[in-house]
Amino acid sequence: MNTLNDIWNRLKKSGFLIVFGICSFYFVINAIKGDRGIFRYLYLKSKVAAATQNLARYEAQKKDLEKKVAMLSEQSLDLDYLEERARIVLNMVKDGEYVILDKDIDNDKKTL
Repeated sequence: MNTLNDIWNRLKKSGFLIVFGICSFYFVINAIKGDRGIFRYLYLKSKVAAATQNLARYEAQKKDLEKKVAMLSEQSLDLDYLEERARIVLNMVKDGEYVILDKDIDNDKKTL
């Protein structure tokens, strides 16, 4: 038991405990706030979640566009859709039809 006290006293006098304490403090702070710390992990986790949501949204848009392209292909031409697209692109209407302009519709298309 006396030898353990002697070792402890020598460690106190040598400054080893101070160096050990400073090193421990440094590693704990880096584990929390460092480039690979907890805060960085949580930040990157939220970025991955946001990117996953964007991916799902873009995949849905891609499927919608692929469906529209398929309707305009030569193998399966949808005449109603072709007429609708021609009217939109050429800004034309049939005789006897009315055009109702809505600003909100244009804003919705721009956000896509």
